[in-house]
Amino acid sequence: MEPWTYLPNPWRTAVLELPRDCLGLLEEVRFRLNRPVYCYGTNGVVPLKIASQVMTIQQQDLDHIVGIIADHSLYARTEELRQGFLSLPGGHRVGVAGKAVWKDGQVVTMTDISGLNFRRARNIRGAAQSLISLFRRQQLDMKSVLVAGPPRSGKTTLLRDLIRMVSESGERVAVIDERSELAAYHRGHYGFDLGAHIDVLDGWPKAEGMMLAIRTLGPDRVVVDELGNGEDLPAVRRALTAGVKVVASVHAGTCEDLRCQPTWGLSLLELFDSVAILQSPGHPGVVREVWHKNQKIWQNAS
Repeated sequence: MEPWTYLPNPWRTAVLELPRDCLGLLEEVRFRLNRPVYCYGTNGVVPLKIASQVMTIQQQDLDHIVGIIADHSLYARTEELRQGFLSLPGGHRVGVAGKAVWKDGQVVTMTDISGLNFRRARNIRGAAQSLISLFRRQQLDMKSVLVAGPPRSGKTTLLRDLIRMVSESGERVAVIDERSELAAYHRGHYGFDLGAHIDVLDGWPKAEGMMLAIRTLGPDRVVVDELGNGEDLPAVRRALTAGVKVVASVHAGTCEDLRCQPTWGLSLLELFDSVAILQSPGHPGVVREVWHKNQKIWQNAS
């Protein structure tokens, strides 16, 4: 099911009554306090309307929507909310904007919610085929691969298909799915087919999940989405040292962006043999260029 089907009315009806061509290309529906509701897609941006009237959102509306998607139990979703999102079945995610609540120097939750972004998860079979074919042609080992791209460039989409393809080849793959996006596990079911040879650690922090997988699951490869803190890199290094292949993603538009990261960019480039840079948003999962050992080995001609 699409993420907007979990909206209460009248917003759900308004979205589902969008023109067919607009609804089919829809990527996000964004709710912002005291602002019009906008629908974002590959064909542009349109305001959400009902009976020709542009819909705006008030605080009680936001609270009602959050209550519905959180099953009226935000307390049970505190960890997700602390990270700025609420997950939906099917791998979809709702980004949340609001006021941070601090305790002992750490953000523990969020209140005064002022914005919601219902974002559609994509599953594009074959998205990773060109990347795998390139490695085969170049006779390169996919021991450590970093997928980099700006927000909405399809990093998770590419990782998801890469997991499926290497799993179908017979590799034992441990998926550390901290935000339930890669496998979209929900109440006993996976939202996406990632192949027969996967083990999913759902909801585990990346560093802890990688170490647990290596100790107990014996994977050939570990896959994690969105590396982002100082604990992740030592875990990646330990996995590689243990002889486990690692595939991960990170927010960055170019290799130079990674080099300019003040704390861990250079270490990332030192850890990963290969880096695949994705195209800008609008081309989900499409690789723009590939680097190996700090040398560009391929660039998309289109």
